[in-house]
Amino acid sequence: MSASQTLNDAAQGTTPSAMDRLLSPRSIALIGASNSAHRIGGLLFANLKRAFKGPLYPIHPSDPEIMGVKAYSSLADLPETVDLAVVAVAAKLVPDMVEAAAAAGIGGAVVVTSGFAEVGGEGVELQDRLADISRRTGIRILGPNCIGYLNMHGGVMANFAITPDSPLPIAGGTALVSQSGGFGSYISLMAMRAGLGVGWFVSTGNEVDCNVAMVCRYLIERPEVKVLLACVETLRDPDIFIETAERALELDKPVVLLKAGRSEEAARAAMSHTGSITGSADVLYAVCAQYGVHVAETMQEMLDLGLMFETGKRVKGRRMAVLTTSGGAGVLLTDEAAEVGLTVPEFSAEEQAELEAIMPQPFFGSVGNPIDTTSQIIAHQDSAVGIMDYLGKSPSIDMITCVTWDHTTEFIKALVDGDLGTDKPVSILCTATVPMVSEAGTPLYLDPSRAVRPLGALARQSLDRPNIVKAPAKDEARIARARALFAACDGRKVLMEHEGKQLFAEYGIPVTREKLVATPADADAAAAEIGGKVAIKYMSPELMHKSDVGGLRLGLEAGSVKAEAEAMLDDVARGAPHVELSGILVQEMVPARMELTCGIKRDLSFGPIVVVGMGGVLVEVLAEVAMLRPPFDAGMARKVVESLCDGRIASARRGLEPDEIDAVVAAVMGLGQMALELPEISEIDVNPIRIANGRAVAADALVILGDDAE
Repeated sequence: MSASQTLNDAAQGTTPSAMDRLLSPRSIALIGASNSAHRIGGLLFANLKRAFKGPLYPIHPSDPEIMGVKAYSSLADLPETVDLAVVAVAAKLVPDMVEAAAAAGIGGAVVVTSGFAEVGGEGVELQDRLADISRRTGIRILGPNCIGYLNMHGGVMANFAITPDSPLPIAGGTALVSQSGGFGSYISLMAMRAGLGVGWFVSTGNEVDCNVAMVCRYLIERPEVKVLLACVETLRDPDIFIETAERALELDKPVVLLKAGRSEEAARAAMSHTGSITGSADVLYAVCAQYGVHVAETMQEMLDLGLMFETGKRVKGRRMAVLTTSGGAGVLLTDEAAEVGLTVPEFSAEEQAELEAIMPQPFFGSVGNPIDTTSQIIAHQDSAVGIMDYLGKSPSIDMITCVTWDHTTEFIKALVDGDLGTDKPVSILCTATVPMVSEAGTPLYLDPSRAVRPLGALARQSLDRPNIVKAPAKDEARIARARALFAACDGRKVLMEHEGKQLFAEYGIPVTREKLVATPADADAAAAEIGGKVAIKYMSPELMHKSDVGGLRLGLEAGSVKAEAEAMLDDVARGAPHVELSGILVQEMVPARMELTCGIKRDLSFGPIVVVGMGGVLVEVLAEVAMLRPPFDAGMARKVVESLCDGRIASARRGLEPDEIDAVVAAVMGLGQMALELPEISEIDVNPIRIANGRAVAADALVILGDDAE
């Protein structure tokens, strides 16, 4: 059974799927159970016993009981077919145990044992055996080399991340999925201490079968899950990840991703840790932005966002009120608001008068926004309650952030009560964590940036959720014409520029007027025919970057072209003597007040990615690009184009005009459709796209074909 079908069965609420039996079991067997609290099997069984209400079967070859529960010598001796087997035996025994579990009709296995692909050698062979068992039998496997999972909504503590003597986690609305078991355990404990209700924690380990994307897809459908946090090193099954993100958009469930392994050194560490290869972090981040997934740069940021999202509140705008007992803190919070796209609007004179009337009298602060109450308000509970009530109902603001000290108990209570009494989100900046605040579910932070950034993320979740775009119908006639062009290349993998521009024209991408000729004399005649200034280019499928070896001349006019063409041929002969001439391309010089680059790259994980960036020589200097994964719509294309140079490409005085942006967007849309219709294209580079006078024209074209059509 395929991963997607199993997930769909679970999502549709039909009979328990293998994924249900793995993560929401009705009965559990622990292979490797122990009476010793110092062994993993003992920790696991103690955890299972204290929370699980269904049948629990310890498996031990000789002990008649485990912690007072009747034990069985093997799975074959069990009185019923169980849903889940937790496996805690030596690595070399694991494949046989999982094979036996599958033969016994068990739906899922959690393998906590290490010593598999992460250690290489024999461990790789053992992991391959596990993968084969899962494929053959359909048993779902979590791990190996994982720390297990907890599902507090089902009472399943199938993990050793939390010790049996620790309090049971609260069955809250946050789910945390982590490839790393140890770090995931660290995050989950930090999350609980921060006040998050971690109702689910799943570590996936080496991901021989179930991976982060699959677990997230399962969890996003769970009605008790309101917020999904994911920490990944390698993102397998990107299509399932995107399906999860789209479903999260439909359900308005925030997803927050923390990516480990962004640098080359970290990627090597991830390889040794989980036996897997990391993907491109830049592409992953672009995909997250496109599909509404919030990216956290740090563990703390992920937890901060989780705290805010767990409130379930949404906003109707980006206007923030700052209620502070410190003017300096108010300034810092206002700065942070601007950084994340929020505003701190000044209250009207009428509202200021109403606010001032609530304040302790005589009043020495300011009510313009930030509302600086000074320390006066700490001793005036009625005023604090009145201000929070006023802000909670004010039509002039959409969210509230408050500043206090951890010892101001009565004032904090007024802030918390105000949060509970309004549908507007409230964040508290405090000098220390306060149990009363965490218990009430009000987000509390210890730094001004941390107090404001989650509100910015909540505004994006509320107001900027992207559309879900389905792939448009394919133009079969156009595909046939493109493939005929490829076939005419006689096996060449690199299209020459004029061939690439033929392809571009099929997809509505404007190209230059040009003519391919054989000799310098012919080039001069072609220049006269085209008129005006022209460029000449040395054409060869072996020469992808012409300017590097002198294969390009710009700004020529008829009469001077012949001599320049001869000089160009000499330059290329010296700089790239192995390159064979296929012709000289004579091309109109298109005016440009700005140059961009567009292209298609194929990511190992996410497939075709359309890239947009600053063009010409600046492509190497600035190295600034924006990316989209097809399919996407014109609104998404416009957003990434306008994001270049921090938005100055559109907003600056000499930035692109609206019709010029429209022209670039059309080119980006053409590339996106090309990527969907022609999977045999490995790479496209359009540099530069010359922009002026409402036009965006492709002045160059590099098209590289791959080995396979799919």
